[in-house]
Amino acid sequence: MHVLHVSEVTWGGVVSLLRAFVTEQTDRGHDVAVLAPAALPDLGTAAVRRIGWGMWRRRPLSYVRAVAELRAAVRAERPDVIHLHSAFAGLLGRLPVLSGTGSVPVVYQPHAWSFDLFDRATLGYALRVWERGASRRTDVIVANCTDEIDEGRRLGITTPARALGVPLDVAHFRPVDEAERQRRRDELGVEHDHLLLCLGRLAKQKGQDLLVAAWEQAPPPDTELLLVGPGDPAALRALAPTQWGRSIRWVDEQPDVRPYLWACDLLVLPSRYETVAVVVAEAMACERPVVACAVNGVAMAVSDPPHEPGGTVVAAGDVTGLLAESGRLLQDPERRAELGADGRRRVIELFTPAQVVDRLDAAYAAAIQARRR
Repeated sequence: MHVLHVSEVTWGGVVSLLRAFVTEQTDRGHDVAVLAPAALPDLGTAAVRRIGWGMWRRRPLSYVRAVAELRAAVRAERPDVIHLHSAFAGLLGRLPVLSGTGSVPVVYQPHAWSFDLFDRATLGYALRVWERGASRRTDVIVANCTDEIDEGRRLGITTPARALGVPLDVAHFRPVDEAERQRRRDELGVEHDHLLLCLGRLAKQKGQDLLVAAWEQAPPPDTELLLVGPGDPAALRALAPTQWGRSIRWVDEQPDVRPYLWACDLLVLPSRYETVAVVVAEAMACERPVVACAVNGVAMAVSDPPHEPGGTVVAAGDVTGLLAESGRLLQDPERRAELGADGRRRVIELFTPAQVVDRLDAAYAAAIQARRR
């Protein structure tokens, strides 16, 4: 199968998913090309063709050129299916006539709906209208979780949809013994008894502002909060004038997050919205329990039956409850060990790349069949 992936996103969980998709797809013999900006990191396989895309979200003047480049890539590649990732690829790739995708089966993966990105009512309404209209030019929607599909259904998006889960290399994200864990803590300069890790770019979506403000009011004893991810920490620093630099630390984006996962006691996820945060699966694969707010996909990834939970889920927005539950687990090392072991088994049973790409291949086949009809 000849697949053309299109993504304007060059960071975070979208890249992790894309890397897992194309690696497994090329291993299966698929002919895979990726249209993306040059800033997209290495995808881990030389078998995929990289096509440059001059698309920049914050530069509207780039959109006209991006549409032309998308059209040219479709014409040159002649793919069996086009897989559009995230809001702007989904926008430009489903423009009537202009995009050149009209004759090719289109699979769209929102990675969080575009209308979740904005608080302004007028813009949110316009994006909901757009998503409903664009869904009629989409053959299949794929999502990380059923919560995301259900959210679209409530807004009138009726396109056939399939939940994939998040693919993860469980040999790469693996547990380490206590000696290795302590070595990593020493390397990272951990001075407190306990370490909570919040992993992700500094953004409103990720909820670090909620977490830092709650921490400032009641910092857990003998515990450090480590924020890891790209962005400007100035606004967060202002929310924690007494704890920033003492019990709260920030480091910029890291090429390898595993040392931080191995060093921590718990991963916390205070996000306002998600579509299954990849970091949740990464932590559980490293046998690190997760305490997360109940945004899209979290319960499915962390705690839903029939598999044993790999952590605890609190109400969306309840960062006070998140810190309270974290504190309880920090005082119970046996429960942490149990959740860690169960979490790794959960990831192996749900999220290996082969399982997820099996579901994705089935979605591609459904899109091709739908277009033939």
